[in-house]
Amino acid sequence: MKKVRLIQGLVVLGAGVGLLSTGNLSAAASSQYSAARSKNVRLVWRKSMKQHAYQATAGARYSRHLAVRYSYNQATAKVTWYTDAHEKMYKKHQGHSTIYYHVKSADGKLQGWIWRGYLKPIKAQTPVVDKSAVTAKTDPNDSGELASIANERLLDQEILSLFPGTIEDKALNAQAGSVVYTSDGEKSPTVKPGQVYIRLYNASNVMDTENYANLLTQAGYPVTKRSQYRGWHIGVRAQTDDGYGEGVSQGDAAIFLVRGK
Repeated sequence: MKKVRLIQGLVVLGAGVGLLSTGNLSAAASSQYSAARSKNVRLVWRKSMKQHAYQATAGARYSRHLAVRYSYNQATAKVTWYTDAHEKMYKKHQGHSTIYYHVKSADGKLQGWIWRGYLKPIKAQTPVVDKSAVTAKTDPNDSGELASIANERLLDQEILSLFPGTIEDKALNAQAGSVVYTSDGEKSPTVKPGQVYIRLYNASNVMDTENYANLLTQAGYPVTKRSQYRGWHIGVRAQTDDGYGEGVSQGDAAIFLVRGK
């Protein structure tokens, strides 16, 4: 009698596990090791590649020889992936080769190989800026001075857009603000260990994205170098007042960067 009850209990338990596994396609189901999958492919070549931005909503992300499936891409649909390598795999059971891209998230916490057919390119979005709002105008109350830019955030956002993949940090914003909003612009700012400090000196009456891109290039930070800061924390403040303090002009900006934890 006890044996019958034990068997019945195991059947009920097994059914419950089955319902749980079919109804919960999350962490446990998405992470999986398969020796068979790994043995069914052969590496043809593996090379580094240029950085491109993608998103993936179908398929899955694997280890480099496809042995481990890290996650289904549907679970990371909103993640922006950046490529750094690609590999060609020959699939023995299908008799043809296919290309996988190695990708990383902006913060570097997620990585893996995704079939390139599942990766959809992300078009760079150029912020639409009303140039009249970031153009220096003469102060109607004092013809010898320039009126303040009404919205400082416009200037800050233009500079932030030039560092794609970075994470805005309020503490670093405050640190940058202490540089451009000071009564002594000649005073050297405090740069903490591990931080990157960039000072931009504006000379244009139109403080748009193009202007700040040129200033960054002049300061030694062209687009290729700025792309290295993906995943870093950033703080930006731009000066909106003319003649606020000695050594600081309207449109000047300070930028602080620190590697993300």
